[in-house]
Amino acid sequence: MRDFRILFTYKLAFSIQFISMIFNVFYFIFFGSMFGNADLPQLQLYGGNFISYLLVGSIGWGLLWSIMDTTAPSLRQEMMMGTLESIALTKTKFVTMMIAHALYGSFFGILSMAILISIGFIFFQITAFGSATLFTLLIFILSATMMFGFGLIFAGLTIQLKNIGAFILLLQNVSMFFCGVYFPITVLPQSLQPVANYIPFYYAIEGLRRSLVPTTPVEELLFYSLVLIVLSIIFILLGLYFLRRSLIKAKQDGSLSHY
Repeated sequence: MRDFRILFTYKLAFSIQFISMIFNVFYFIFFGSMFGNADLPQLQLYGGNFISYLLVGSIGWGLLWSIMDTTAPSLRQEMMMGTLESIALTKTKFVTMMIAHALYGSFFGILSMAILISIGFIFFQITAFGSATLFTLLIFILSATMMFGFGLIFAGLTIQLKNIGAFILLLQNVSMFFCGVYFPITVLPQSLQPVANYIPFYYAIEGLRRSLVPTTPVEELLFYSLVLIVLSIIFILLGLYFLRRSLIKAKQDGSLSHY
């Protein structure tokens, strides 16, 4: 609740954040319009429409990283303000605090998703999410759960290292390159394409795209769902373990509030 009060107190900052997102989307759309209505074979698997491909990727990626951007960075802010140690003295569990930050990030993700879907429908008559199914919702939920696990891991790193620099941004940029957010991985050199199979976010983005194509076999959607279930369990458990160990060490060192 505190974060929402701060958010709506600074309305200009809140508005600029979404205006920047909208301009970035239009930037890529008009860049892609240089190719006209060319029939791109790389997009046939996803319906063949570049703008639809771009919007779905932007929506999926925005949801994932809105959660990441409000977990570890929020914990770092608590440390900078000197409030983290005070929270540790209360009955509030750190996991509860991280869940609250993740829900706050999900609010941004859902709002961004609504804005981008509206832009696609109003300006480009894109109705990709009209084909959404229960698999689409399931993949969204599992992807958000997996990202929460990553948020816990980076929260633990933040407690230990105090400042992880631009590591999250580096991970985001590298992952975006291999996950097919703005272009299919089939346009990459043949030797680089298999890298996508080792990046967890790829299954979230690709699963989302495939769930919006009516001709996608159910077996394929089950595959992406099962992979995301396994990844969610792995990263949640790793995140909880890493956060717990980091907190224990920080309390022993007396560095929970030091920055």
